[in-house]
Amino acid sequence: MRQAETFHPGRLDRADRALWIDLVRSSDWPSPLLHPDFARLVASCRSDVRIVRAEDRFGRRAFLPIHKRPLGLARPIGSTFSDYHALIAEPGFDGTIEHVLGTAGLRGFRYFNLIEPGGGDLYGHRYRFSSGTDPLADLKDCHPRRAKTFRRLKRKLEREHGDVALVLDDRSQGAFDTLLDWKDRQFARSGRHNVLKTRWTRQMLGLLRKGGVGDISPFQMTLTVAGRPVASEFGLSWNGIFHPWIAAFDPAFEPYSPGHLLVCEFLEALPASPFAVYDLGSGDEPHKSLFANETIGLSSGRAFAARPRLAPGLFQPGTGGLAGKVVRRWEQILLSETGLPGRIGGAAQAARGLITRKG
Repeated sequence: MRQAETFHPGRLDRADRALWIDLVRSSDWPSPLLHPDFARLVASCRSDVRIVRAEDRFGRRAFLPIHKRPLGLARPIGSTFSDYHALIAEPGFDGTIEHVLGTAGLRGFRYFNLIEPGGGDLYGHRYRFSSGTDPLADLKDCHPRRAKTFRRLKRKLEREHGDVALVLDDRSQGAFDTLLDWKDRQFARSGRHNVLKTRWTRQMLGLLRKGGVGDISPFQMTLTVAGRPVASEFGLSWNGIFHPWIAAFDPAFEPYSPGHLLVCEFLEALPASPFAVYDLGSGDEPHKSLFANETIGLSSGRAFAARPRLAPGLFQPGTGGLAGKVVRRWEQILLSETGLPGRIGGAAQAARGLITRKG
């Protein structure tokens, strides 16, 4: 590794930005979350965003967007919204994340959904549309009973409540506020830390809704019944890719599986939409493997400068039992809350929730 420098996203020059975008666009898993303008979006709301720009001995470059935390530690850009992160490097780049960290003077990097050769035991899911194909063909062929169930639920919903319609590119303030209200109530029911309540998150969502930053644009779709919203998804888009961040539905319509119906309607609408890829994100939720036709391996662990990488183990997110729940809750709080008061409040709320559920 020849050199590495760390700077604010606002200092990224045009040549590096163009190279970065080309690398993401030509990668195996292009995503708006890996775009330099996503780093700019987050940087407009948080002061700890930095770009690590590294160069190997042959002049090949790599970029790693991070949150630079105290004691030389780093976390993925976007924190809890970082469904994918990666060292974005030119082909043949002669260095690892550990090399980049050490050369940049950083001690460690905690990652959750890292895209890298070989991946790990986590997966990202997406549906890629091919012209001339039926977007629901895979669902009908591989899961015929589920496909039949979704058709039956849609007919039942229409029969009992009215016409079902999908609103693409829904820009109404009412639809967005309704989605946030559903999500807030979902967090309250689950006892999980509400990552949407922090100031920087609300600012970021607001900036995205107003038009985004650079190439990154907002997109929301809403499923309605007789004009009433029953399910919705909001996220960011780029280069024909939609990556939803917030998905929720009206609990009153839960028996009809409105979230699944929303996905089915969106897939059917893809041929007439500006999108070719519907990114279902990372995780092991059943609906992701149900609708996806492409997957990629992801890794979770810790990278340290000049030290062997640590994979998740005991007391890491993913561990079962009460210890695993405590660690996962704490990780959510650390990622979303930037100040001590928010972390203390989040920890207290999580403790109350765990104690209540245990009792």
